[in-house]
Amino acid sequence: MRRGAGGRERSPRPPPRRRARVLLPPRSQRHPATAASDDARAQLAINVRRWRALDAERRARDAEEIRTEAERPILTVEDTFCDIDDGSAESHEARKVALHVSQSIISLSSFAGRKRIRVCSGFVIRWNDSASTGTILTSAALVRSPCGDDVRVEVLLTSGDKSHGQIGTIDFRYNVGLVEVTSNHKLQEAVVLKDVVDRGDVLALGRAYEGGLLMCSRGKINNRANIFECSELLVSNCKITMAGTGGPLVNYNGHVVGLNFFEANQTPFISMAIVLRCLEHHQRFGRIIRPWFGFRFTSIQMVPLSYLEHTYKILSDVDNGLYISNVAKGSPAHVTGLCKGDILIKCGGKVLSTAPEFGAMLLDICKEHMEAYVQETDGGISGERITVEIVIKRQKDGSTVEKTISAGLLETFNYNRWDTPFPSYRVKRGTGWC
Repeated sequence: MRRGAGGRERSPRPPPRRRARVLLPPRSQRHPATAASDDARAQLAINVRRWRALDAERRARDAEEIRTEAERPILTVEDTFCDIDDGSAESHEARKVALHVSQSIISLSSFAGRKRIRVCSGFVIRWNDSASTGTILTSAALVRSPCGDDVRVEVLLTSGDKSHGQIGTIDFRYNVGLVEVTSNHKLQEAVVLKDVVDRGDVLALGRAYEGGLLMCSRGKINNRANIFECSELLVSNCKITMAGTGGPLVNYNGHVVGLNFFEANQTPFISMAIVLRCLEHHQRFGRIIRPWFGFRFTSIQMVPLSYLEHTYKILSDVDNGLYISNVAKGSPAHVTGLCKGDILIKCGGKVLSTAPEFGAMLLDICKEHMEAYVQETDGGISGERITVEIVIKRQKDGSTVEKTISAGLLETFNYNRWDTPFPSYRVKRGTGWC
């Protein structure tokens, strides 16, 4: 006998019981249902081990990211931009323009549940006095959720108040969207320029969602290509952050000439001439109507030198127009006789210099055609065709040729024509999730 605390005797501890080892019969002698159950348990054990390994790997990766983040400044989508406070005469003029337009600049944030999707800028294009509601133009990227969840939008007004936004027209092809918001204070409408502007000094404006800071970068419109491979996008050398996506590009008269998108070293934008026509199509027809010609084009000023050299030998007198970079076999353009390397110089009697001009022109032609067509039919466009008069310069001999292209009308699908990068959200010290 052993003595425990206080001198009391304790009975000896019985030896541990051994679990009986169950010997399973060979697989060939087991019942099929039993064999299947054993296989399922074995596969489950394998899966559990795999999940645990992946979970351990994820935890280690998260721990490393937290450790790294603790050693460097916290970066979030709320990174602001401003390069006009250098004290120069140009800076003084830019500041005056920015302050003049500032009351139209809005910040918006979208959420899926409690998770923030992204922050965008926007600007007021319409105010309804009787309903006390404003219409904000921004990027459709605001409501593009990576999880496909229902999205809600919160709007930071210029007064500093936050309000729920009602999502209106969304067009992913041109990446534009409308948000309706109610305000106790009248919202100032931006002055929008309806013509295509492809050169000149400009300002890219935006507003941060946290703190409501006005953001501004100055630059010029450049004849450069963009990463989104959309010929109708122009580019300025203004440098913004992701929070500036959807903000306005304005000239020094304070007129909005474009809607900005984010790229690391430059700012692609879509001309307001395109945006306004897209919104008009949605309002009148519920979708965008376009012809399909079957050729790709870009402004001749944006064509790489290596591609342009051969064309210039024949067409050295052509300084403006659209370079035809590809023609689909069997398309209306191919049937009409258009070839790669030809230069499109006129459409409907109007001289062309940029891709947005041509895009706006086609939207106008389709709108006029549809308005006349809908009055005579039930509005369906299946089988309906449209003809467009164009003038081209042929690469093979330098001749000027007039052509008539007959093409079918398409209801443009509302798909992501170009994807904008998703921001990376990180923990902000003292404030929880950003």
